[in-house]
Amino acid sequence: MTRNRKKSRLLAGGLAAALLLAAAPLHAGAFADVEADPNAAAIRSLEQAGLLSGGDGKFRPAEALTNAEGIALLVKAFGLNLDRIRFIQAPQASQYYPGMSDSAWYSESFLIGAALGVGLPKDVKPGAPMSRETFAALLLQAMKAADGGWSGAKGEAPEDDSAVGSAYRDSVLELIGAGLPLLDPSGNFQPKKAVSRSDAAAWVEGGRKLVKGIKPESESPSPVSPLAGVELTTAKLADGVVKVTVSAQAPNPGYGIRIASIRFDGGQAIVSVAVVRPKPGQMYPQVITEVSADTYVDEAYTAVLDEAAASSGEPLKGGILPGKNAR
Repeated sequence: MTRNRKKSRLLAGGLAAALLLAAAPLHAGAFADVEADPNAAAIRSLEQAGLLSGGDGKFRPAEALTNAEGIALLVKAFGLNLDRIRFIQAPQASQYYPGMSDSAWYSESFLIGAALGVGLPKDVKPGAPMSRETFAALLLQAMKAADGGWSGAKGEAPEDDSAVGSAYRDSVLELIGAGLPLLDPSGNFQPKKAVSRSDAAAWVEGGRKLVKGIKPESESPSPVSPLAGVELTTAKLADGVVKVTVSAQAPNPGYGIRIASIRFDGGQAIVSVAVVRPKPGQMYPQVITEVSADTYVDEAYTAVLDEAAASSGEPLKGGILPGKNAR
């Protein structure tokens, strides 16, 4: 891989060919087929924010959301970008998703999502329908990746909880606890069913309201106190990509951790992290909780923790450790 010292920044947006994302905001009330939809208010709100578009003046709310549309919507709706990650050479979506065209309208969104932990399996089919449980998990990841982060308590399990995949269950419960309209009138989530464009809009609008107004963290790396036992692990993926995971122990489930920046020095990728503070006004049990955040670097570099994180102290003592990502 050819290296250069020019910092490359990739911004979300500008996906003119996207079905869900408009190159320019539509006029309010442009959709002619949403008035009778139960999520009409949410659709109109996202439409007025310039986050939704359709074809022939229609949104087609009952149609299934595709993987490409889902990733593009989340990246745009939560303002996700790679500003905080500095690259020696501009990365490409095909590095994370072999076989994906880097010129496809959705490639930039897939790249941004993958780098920020809002990703799909490497063999994903962009045009295939996205399941409700998959979109719920990606939505929560996008909320946590947004400035200021998000953390909330888990709600009651849906009536069809046994049908929810184990990899998605915590995300679904956390979104239910946050009050998002994930359940049908019978209390079922229907996890394997394709998420409709209407429901996707309602969930995203709800998620945006939850993270709106959270004070962003400082742009500069900040100490991770009161987190303790911060450590970095890596796992080699395909095509020369290494997944970097930074984990720590928090005094309660309200805290989180995020990747603040990555800087490259010689053969090292120096990872800086910052604490995500509990949401104001929320009560959390004083239970030691493991939290983590992921990012990705080229295998040519050795990922190391920034000194501020490495000196954050010994693991916390006492309490109960629910397990990895238990927040």
